[in-house]
Amino acid sequence: MPMICAEYDGVVSFDELDHAVDHLRRSGVVALPTDTQYALSAIATDDQAVGAVFRLKRRPGGENLPIFLPPTRWREHLAQIAEPLDPRVQSLAESAWPGALSLIVNKHEHWSTRAVDGATVALRIPDHPVASALLDLLDQPLTGTSANIHGEPASLSADDVRRQFASELSPACYSETLHILGESGVMPAGTASTILDCTGRVPRVLRRGPMLRANVGELLMQHWGLSDLDSVS
Repeated sequence: MPMICAEYDGVVSFDELDHAVDHLRRSGVVALPTDTQYALSAIATDDQAVGAVFRLKRRPGGENLPIFLPPTRWREHLAQIAEPLDPRVQSLAESAWPGALSLIVNKHEHWSTRAVDGATVALRIPDHPVASALLDLLDQPLTGTSANIHGEPASLSADDVRRQFASELSPACYSETLHILGESGVMPAGTASTILDCTGRVPRVLRRGPMLRANVGELLMQHWGLSDLDSVS
């Protein structure tokens, strides 16, 4: 599988980001380019906005949505969202983020969101300049579900998003008027992130995505004696 290693040569427009932040704060949904695919992002603790994400995707409620963390203050947000991590899992997050690895951890019982129905939550920090800039500017966790109608192919460009959701957007409902951010010269790689369940004694792969950085593999060996992800399926 390809390793994601983006080179950022695009320019992120502050005006465009500011518009997107305002849209999110008004319970809107933003189509956000990431290192893997486009995502439908809403403020994770805004139930109205999360409901709009489910409606846009035509996805049944009660299914968990992954959560993106702001790259600068991710540790502070992690402490609010999740139970204290095993130090080995913490070191894995430190090494793998930002990047195409989602870690499933135990959710803090006091962190309430319509995006997660259960005791665990999937977290990651996308490695893309537009996603990073928006998350840091807003400084709130966002939903990170793929920007596609349930059962349809993932969107890999702003044009893909427009084609999928053109008939779904209703100007009469602000939260469901999708604001689409451009790729800014960095196209998503097209492969969904690897999902690693870290809630048990040994990590377990739930989905295989891009090849992980070498130092992540070293940590798997150092902490759990695992030679590669084939060992933790």
